[in-house]
Amino acid sequence: MKITFYGTRGGFPLGGQMSCARVETAEDSFLIDLGSSLVFEDPALVSATNHVLLTHMHPDHITHLASLILARLNLPAASGDCLFVSPESIEEYMRFSELDGVPGWRQTEGIPKTWCGLALEAQQTNHPKKNHAYKMSDGASTMVWTGDCSYSAQLVDFCRGADVVVCESSLRESSRDNAEIWGHMTPSLFARLINESQTKTAVSTHFSELEPSAFADEVRRSLDNGIELITAYDGFCLRI
Repeated sequence: MKITFYGTRGGFPLGGQMSCARVETAEDSFLIDLGSSLVFEDPALVSATNHVLLTHMHPDHITHLASLILARLNLPAASGDCLFVSPESIEEYMRFSELDGVPGWRQTEGIPKTWCGLALEAQQTNHPKKNHAYKMSDGASTMVWTGDCSYSAQLVDFCRGADVVVCESSLRESSRDNAEIWGHMTPSLFARLINESQTKTAVSTHFSELEPSAFADEVRRSLDNGIELITAYDGFCLRI
């Protein structure tokens, strides 16, 4: 698998590219979330995007959902419908946006067992909006993409033994009392999840209250020896 990050910020501070990444497999490719406008700088990429995983329907993860659907309708190279996996209804979102009836997309019923050549599982996390963490495996390596979440024993079990966990990194430590209510990670909760799940490599993304380097510095104070911590940035590519 190859993962290219197009957006690594949360909803604030304003001006950053929000959550979005592309995963390339031996068979196909797909986007995770649609918070970044950088995708649209490459029409060939938009045309080729016919699979999308959405973690949840908060604006910083779906800002460009309708834009992707509409753009593909106007690109001759795009063929077939774009297939979405989402914890909530895309149809309701399009209706709310007064775009009901716009063609060019479909949504799966539930979570498919296979996705672009990968085995796929989902786990709901503790976040105010229904959020899915996704586990995906090509048989040789396994990645978990948490979406937005706070620490939970269920999430530890879901991540246990993964080669890579890409985890949201929103809050400063002083916000820990609100972490579960807001459904986000502080540095110590991030480290606890990675330590307890015995993950080999942790990737930090979705930065809001702390700058990426500051979040990473605080995580390392609690992270077990031998665990690799990577700080994602817009344009970063990771091969697993």
